[in-house]
Amino acid sequence: MLRFFFWILLIINGLLLSFILGIFDRFGDMSLEKHEPHRMKAEKNTDRLKLMTASAAQDVIEASAKKVEPPIACLEIGNFTLADGKNFEERMKHLALGKRQVREEISETASNMVYLPSQGDKDAADKKAAAIKKMGVSDAYVIQDGSALKWGVSLGVFKTLEAAKTHVANLAKKGIKEAKIAPRPVSASKLMYQLLEISAEERKQVDQIREQFTGVDAHECKPKTE
Repeated sequence: MLRFFFWILLIINGLLLSFILGIFDRFGDMSLEKHEPHRMKAEKNTDRLKLMTASAAQDVIEASAKKVEPPIACLEIGNFTLADGKNFEERMKHLALGKRQVREEISETASNMVYLPSQGDKDAADKKAAAIKKMGVSDAYVIQDGSALKWGVSLGVFKTLEAAKTHVANLAKKGIKEAKIAPRPVSASKLMYQLLEISAEERKQVDQIREQFTGVDAHECKPKTE
């Protein structure tokens, strides 16, 4: 009887020792390799695993979280003189907005004229106006009425004094430093544009074009219904 218990205890101790040494785990791995060789091989090929850097992980997170900006439903830009409006349309052609670009002609009463003093006679005024146009000032014309400004050269009329002052500063940069401002109510035809469903990238390009014109601003608006 004692011998029987001795062998039982010996077997139990042997099993415990095998468990502690992981012998059974090895048999389990062999069984997995036999039944799931591809998975086991993949798990063991740790040399193929690539760790992602913190900056790369952050880029992935930011790219996933970044939302696509919705288009601007309506952007109103103006007001242009007739000459500047044509130039604006020419520079906008590459955007190919088609029906998303709507033009409207409006009548605007401006009270601030930027001008050059009288040149003495019509011939001198015509020559001065032609020379100024060659310098990139399209809105230049000879004043021919009976006022004290007769035979002067108008360089644009503006609704606000601030816009007129900005125009004078821009003219000075082009070398036209004798321009002055005078109060002179003038009703003039102007052009205003509505740009519809404009993307953020298109808005950026439109702003770059708009900045080339004096006295023109842009703001979001409600589309005009026909």
